[in-house]
Amino acid sequence: MREIVKEFFSPSKIYKVEIIKRTDGLYTTEVSRWFRCDDEYTYEYWSPIKKGLSLIDTEENAIKIGIEQLKELSGEKFTYSYFNLTNESNSEIK
Repeated sequence: MREIVKEFFSPSKIYKVEIIKRTDGLYTTEVSRWFRCDDEYTYEYWSPIKKGLSLIDTEENAIKIGIEQLKELSGEKFTYSYFNLTNESNSEIK
């Protein structure tokens, strides 16, 4: 089973990256985009953006890679200091 150890959001909250610990002890990342379909029925979901699989040796390296992927895919302007790396996620950051 995989375990999501950290989750970070872009400033717009439209993109997120999950830092995932695999059962073999390695880490991987998954970037997703928030979609809202059909305003009448309000169907909303996180859709993963597939860019291949990377196996990463440490949580620290996985966080660095995940944040870079988030910056690249979101295209949003934010600094590395935007992320509060001492918390489980930055979902509370406004």
